[in-house]
Amino acid sequence: MLSNRMSSEKLLNNAIRHQRLCNQVVGAEKLGAAIQIPINNLKEKYQLSQDRMQDKTADYDNVVLRDTILDDVIRDISDAAKQYDRKNVGRGIYTLLFPDGKTQSIIKASMTKEPDKAEQLLLRFNNFEEDDAMLVHKEPLSKTIADARTAISVYEQAITNEKKALAEEAMAKDDLVRQYEFNFHDAAKLFGKKFANRLFPKTPRTKKEVPTEVVVTE
Repeated sequence: MLSNRMSSEKLLNNAIRHQRLCNQVVGAEKLGAAIQIPINNLKEKYQLSQDRMQDKTADYDNVVLRDTILDDVIRDISDAAKQYDRKNVGRGIYTLLFPDGKTQSIIKASMTKEPDKAEQLLLRFNNFEEDDAMLVHKEPLSKTIADARTAISVYEQAITNEKKALAEEAMAKDDLVRQYEFNFHDAAKLFGKKFANRLFPKTPRTKKEVPTEVVVTE
């Protein structure tokens, strides 16, 4: 018998083999037909969960990319602030933007928390006068923060979608296992248990091959 602890691939393989055997035995065709819907359903749900997993992976990669771009923008602001202070001694722009004296507290934050920390940096630009040269960095920072947050939101939804798809796949596995068991009991009633066993495939075991000939090379 099958178990829902098995992978979907293994369940489908055994169910399809069982169906193929049924279709070759007179009177067992209806057993093959009975398991067709569960097979189709598991195929669909398994493919869906695989697609959702791929979506989640792609969305995670996008989060990492957006996080890296945000890091670069923050580093650009840090470099610009240092250069600004060298040209305008006494202004202390770098300290204004980075009160703790470093960018690492923002850049090294987790990918989900970095946009919030970067938002605090963005708010400090409000302390500049309208014609301040440093304001050129405000819009790129704002856009990059928004892009990072959007990527995180999409990724979080992808996680939810994958969990839902896996739950649906698990239910489809249960249905297939249940029908497989029904088929066994029905086959036993139709043909007897001994003959019924022939309709349910065994997992092939690997045996050592016996060589038919030995080739000796000099």
